[in-house]
Amino acid sequence: MQFMQLTRRHFIMGSAATVAGLALYSLRPRHYVPAAPRPADPPTVPAKKVKYNDYSDIWREKWKWDRVVKGTHTRANCIAACSWDVYVRDGIAWREEQNAIYEPHRPDIPDFNPRGCQKGACYTTLQLSEARLKYPLKRIGKRGEGKWKRITWDEALTEIADKLIDAAVAEGTESIIFDDGTTNSGYGPETSGDWRFADAIQATKIDSWAGVSDMPMGAVQTWGMYNCEGTSDDWFRSDYIVIWVGNPIYTRIPEAHFLHEARYRGAKLVVIAPDLNPSTVHADTWINIKPETDAALGLAAAQVMISENLYKQDYVLEQTDFPFLVRKDNQRFLRASDLVEGGADNALHVWDEARNQAVIAPGCEGDGNGGRSLKMGGIKPALSGTFSVKLVSGETVEVQTVFDMIKARLDSEYTPEQAARVTGVHANVIRTFAREMAAAPNAMIYMSWGACKHYHSDLYQRAMILLMNLTGNQGKAGSGVRIAAWWGMDGLDAMAGDMFSPMEKLQLAKKAIRGLTPRDYEEIFVHISAKNPNMPMIPFLYIHGGYKEMWDQPHLQDPQLPRGMAEYMRESLDKGWIPCHPPEDRSPKAYIFTGCNPLRRWPSPQIAKKVLWPKFDVVVSVNFRMSTSTMFADYVLPVAAYYEKYGIKYGQTYVPYIITSDKATEPLGESKSDWEAFGLLSKYIAERARERNIGPVRGFRDQPLDLTKAYERHTDNGLYDPTHPEDPVKMLDAVFAGSPSVSARTGREALAMGAVPVIGSARPSLIYQNYSDYDPKDTHWPHRDFVEKKVAWPTLTGRQQFYLDHPWFIEGNENLPVHKPAPHVGSKFPLRMYGGHNRWSIHAIWRDVKMLLRLQRGQPAAWLSPQEAGKRGIEDGDMIRVYNHHSEFECMVKVSAITAPGEIIVYHAWEPYQHKDWKGQQEPVEAPWKALHLAGGYHQIHYRVFYGAPSHSPRGAPVEVEKAK
Repeated sequence: MQFMQLTRRHFIMGSAATVAGLALYSLRPRHYVPAAPRPADPPTVPAKKVKYNDYSDIWREKWKWDRVVKGTHTRANCIAACSWDVYVRDGIAWREEQNAIYEPHRPDIPDFNPRGCQKGACYTTLQLSEARLKYPLKRIGKRGEGKWKRITWDEALTEIADKLIDAAVAEGTESIIFDDGTTNSGYGPETSGDWRFADAIQATKIDSWAGVSDMPMGAVQTWGMYNCEGTSDDWFRSDYIVIWVGNPIYTRIPEAHFLHEARYRGAKLVVIAPDLNPSTVHADTWINIKPETDAALGLAAAQVMISENLYKQDYVLEQTDFPFLVRKDNQRFLRASDLVEGGADNALHVWDEARNQAVIAPGCEGDGNGGRSLKMGGIKPALSGTFSVKLVSGETVEVQTVFDMIKARLDSEYTPEQAARVTGVHANVIRTFAREMAAAPNAMIYMSWGACKHYHSDLYQRAMILLMNLTGNQGKAGSGVRIAAWWGMDGLDAMAGDMFSPMEKLQLAKKAIRGLTPRDYEEIFVHISAKNPNMPMIPFLYIHGGYKEMWDQPHLQDPQLPRGMAEYMRESLDKGWIPCHPPEDRSPKAYIFTGCNPLRRWPSPQIAKKVLWPKFDVVVSVNFRMSTSTMFADYVLPVAAYYEKYGIKYGQTYVPYIITSDKATEPLGESKSDWEAFGLLSKYIAERARERNIGPVRGFRDQPLDLTKAYERHTDNGLYDPTHPEDPVKMLDAVFAGSPSVSARTGREALAMGAVPVIGSARPSLIYQNYSDYDPKDTHWPHRDFVEKKVAWPTLTGRQQFYLDHPWFIEGNENLPVHKPAPHVGSKFPLRMYGGHNRWSIHAIWRDVKMLLRLQRGQPAAWLSPQEAGKRGIEDGDMIRVYNHHSEFECMVKVSAITAPGEIIVYHAWEPYQHKDWKGQQEPVEAPWKALHLAGGYHQIHYRVFYGAPSHSPRGAPVEVEKAK
């Protein structure tokens, strides 16, 4: 028998990796221009040769390895955190397995094992895929033409640094736009490198959280915060679970088993959705609602609860603004400034039945007590009633409670019969739903971010939160509205550098002595926002990106508002409610994006390519794979893949662990870690500024900035050295040493563990707002402190606030929860395009991986009902054209009875280059957004970095379809 000789490293690197590198250029192969001759690579260590007798020997070899490394997928924005065992042999990450090490909180609760999905299970394939970037590239043709030249890191960094300096000299550093999307790793050297670089040169940072439609504005308006979730094993404790505008079977693969295990113990699972999606098929009850009528359903259920006296009166008196008094004459809360000379404008009133007079409500913003507690003392607030009060002017006016105002609206507009005509859900079904929810000991609504992607998403969310308040569920175990949340880690301060001056730290320390309240943290968040040129994505596109002309069109204006978008935007900018970087009279000159794919993600990307891209003198992509956006860059800096660098996955509260990622292999080709790449770029900017004798340039808000000090700022005056191979571990040391809420104390300890247990609560932060103590022996749920400790909510009223007396909300008739149709309801195009996260990729990262394409249609596809397909002579597998007056794209059709008539479903994240003519599914999406989200100047309603910004609405775009020609 002949023996076959095979060197594993040569086989893998010489076939898979080499083919990947060559295929990268085959996107437009005829234009590849080779670089100048390069020095030979250093000799590699010879790998051992393996003899194979037959196929069984090959199989046995697969199950041998040199070492096992704890890894994860740090920059995959999956809103999960899963630890993996990465098997390494001959310097190659060969395969991965789920690291099943998670312990249950309690013996009566299922554990978290296993955690992971099919995307994580094939990452070793992805990081060697055809799209992998291995060398710095420079564009030598037109943007998007595919003409690239391989260059050295020194050449790339020098040229990029010079172009960024040129931009700073011409228009100030705010003209340099930095965008890391929402795919930053969160807690590790990757994000630290990004942020430190942007801060070191005071570049404008695009705040994309709301921009990708992940901002639950209804939660911000009601709670003053948005991160709301506990550990996913807490779902098991629920008796009545409602999945509302979500599809966790696709989107929450590691957590979904808790939903079904809860059913095993007797919980009822209700799904509210227009289509029979993969989550719906597992429901006990499917409420088949018409799209975008969710607020009407929620308000009708609330009407049933109130009219049938099914609500928890003690809860709503304490936890909501229901007993607060509103003036009938001007629809504003009754304030101390109304009643006494010099009274506080933020001191609000309830009617005290014990004293038969209006009194300041404990816990409201202006109650005068530092602690802001919800404890009422001897006050007995009236839930209902109309009362007369004498104003400081001597005039007598009538006031009424918020509860009476809500009840009157519900009784007049949202009876089950009225809602049935809007939602398509029978009145008896609505009543049954309301009664079952009210009767359940513990009820929860899984909302996630699906609702955020609709025009009136905030109204959906306010209605859902209203139901959880009427039933007394918000803040209880196994209960309440659930969106998403992150663990806090105090040591994360080390990532962003020194954000506060010594005097500012002293002021914060004084507050800490008496105990920081949610309001104190809110002030800190605002302070952080004011110290950096953060720019919300949607206003940036409106002002600088060419989107104003589209979003100001008459058919996209909200007919329910008295003014148009342009007028609201102007007022918001003039009052400083929404920041503007760079200033309106200056043009963006440079764009650096990393870990994101804006020309795939933004609505109507053709506008950005036509208007915004020509404004940029340089576009730089810092990524590990070739994406649509990278194809339109001028320079490409290749960064290491997830298994090739150190990192910490952002700490989702779904699992009570912080997940770390050790470095399993060396970066492929000439790629570098994000930490090193951005450190080098800061260094080159400083060196080139010195060599060119560049004096101070205009930095943030036109303050002078010395670019020769950029590297010093980036490294904390030499504390860090991004070029040192162990420097990322030094950063991890600082993060874990400063985080007593987790069990690891050093970076190496954390990397060896892979999954670091959370052992306590961190202080609240921009991303951690649960306000609940963590008990390692119990499940974790949000908002517990507000209910159990009577801590005031960070809102004007100190309660969950359903009445908003901001002038914009009053004039727009959204001072109370209400249902409104979206602006596109009257469009001549008969279908509405919906979608969601798909099963086979995390955004676009895995969307072109052949292994996963084999599990689906293998190309972009849309779901269409048999009724709609039949009308148009369309059959399953046909290529269709999806179009409206704005644009079009083509894809395959999947005719499916699970899809509701009147809708077409396209699950997101196909790369535009996977479509004909590179026109992706976002092309016809105009994505109008609510002008009210520009509001500010009102306690919880204002912009601060990461939240409180306008969120566009990609769902529901009016389209028509036909067979492609």
